[in-house]
Amino acid sequence: MALKMKHVFVMGCLLSLAPLLHAGTGKESVLRQLSDELAAASEKIKPSVVSVSTTSDVTVVDPYQFYFGRRRGTAEHQELPRGMGSGVLVEDGYVLTNNHVIQGADKIYIKLSDGHKFQARVVGADPSTDVAVVKIQKPEGLTPAELGDSDAVRVGDWVLAVGNPFGLDQTVTAGIISAKGRSDVKLANYGDYIQTDAAINPGNSGGPLVDLDGKVIGLNSAIISQSGGYQGIGFAIPINQARTIMQSLIKDGKVTRGYLGVHAQELTQPIAEALGLKQVRGVIVVFVEPNSPAQASGLEAKDIITSFGGKPLDNPHGLSSIVRTTAVGQEVEMNVVHQGQERVVKVKIVAAPPEVSAGETVGITVADMDAATAARFGFARGERGVVVAAVDNGSKAAGAGLRAGDVIVGISKVRVSSAKDYSEMMSRLAKEEKVLFTIIRNRQYYYVVLPLK
Repeated sequence: MALKMKHVFVMGCLLSLAPLLHAGTGKESVLRQLSDELAAASEKIKPSVVSVSTTSDVTVVDPYQFYFGRRRGTAEHQELPRGMGSGVLVEDGYVLTNNHVIQGADKIYIKLSDGHKFQARVVGADPSTDVAVVKIQKPEGLTPAELGDSDAVRVGDWVLAVGNPFGLDQTVTAGIISAKGRSDVKLANYGDYIQTDAAINPGNSGGPLVDLDGKVIGLNSAIISQSGGYQGIGFAIPINQARTIMQSLIKDGKVTRGYLGVHAQELTQPIAEALGLKQVRGVIVVFVEPNSPAQASGLEAKDIITSFGGKPLDNPHGLSSIVRTTAVGQEVEMNVVHQGQERVVKVKIVAAPPEVSAGETVGITVADMDAATAARFGFARGERGVVVAAVDNGSKAAGAGLRAGDVIVGISKVRVSSAKDYSEMMSRLAKEEKVLFTIIRNRQYYYVVLPLK
């Protein structure tokens, strides 16, 4: 009896373990499938990933020749290595990379996955989004990458980061998408970054972030690190945004910013309670520019914008980044709460008018002192000058101490009364090292020295 009971116990244990053994086999199969997917994506993208190296042209004089040789020393022209990064091949020999990879270079060289090396020229660069496009002079036999849809990716999706970290060509790292819509990390003036834990290190900049289909869904751009190396927090420019910038650079050699025409601020709990709102989400419209797309769409002050183009909003910088990197002419849907009622508003993005983008090179947005602007910033009617409507984080203007709401009344001792005056003066002084602004802040006059170089 005891023996029979023992047999029954053993059989019962085996039967109870059967599902676990089966599950274990299933998990192994899933892992092998994932491994195969990662390997296939890696093989697909690697021929399209390039190493980007830059050099500076310098003139070197041998001091011995200079002092003890003939009348003059022998001058020798040399190319000195300047930096290295990564890039990804797209159609027609164009290479998509980061602006900070090629900025300031005298010569740019592209090395393919098969070791072939070519010299490239700059097609265009956009420091505000850290996107640049260069072109290989002899584009035969290249393998362009397939660009995906960064709007469709999900937090938790597997991704690969491919590039040239520390000069190690064709390095592939794997991870997941940790977050989307990171617009508050202050890496560039305009950005809506994908966050990933795939290892990104110095030299990865400009390389692709790809999905399991081997399609590019981002352009690796930066890391947050206390040591300078990988700490699990990397950022990539969404490919949909980079594609729009790239197309503008290829077509025009520059980027035309999108313009909505609203000034918004963060929706805080006290503001939400004062307006009788049940939820604290989105950004609140403070001011709508006259004759702007926002006004044409029916937006009003105190409206709450909760999403733009399907992307949820939680801070005004995010709204500004998305708008300015949206293609001009595109019609976008916004979810808006108006007087407590939710509705969908369609708006057509137009090119930013000159008075809005005039200060872009130094990182400020300026506007004429019309009646509406004067009222917004608390100035009397008839006040003359140019209002600083916004200051980009990390810009020269921010470093000089300029703030939104400052009124520029003079540049280098010349009176400034309009955005047109401002643009003409800044163009005239573009080659100067710095300029002196006379501003009004809190009813007081101040001087601010703004570096231009």
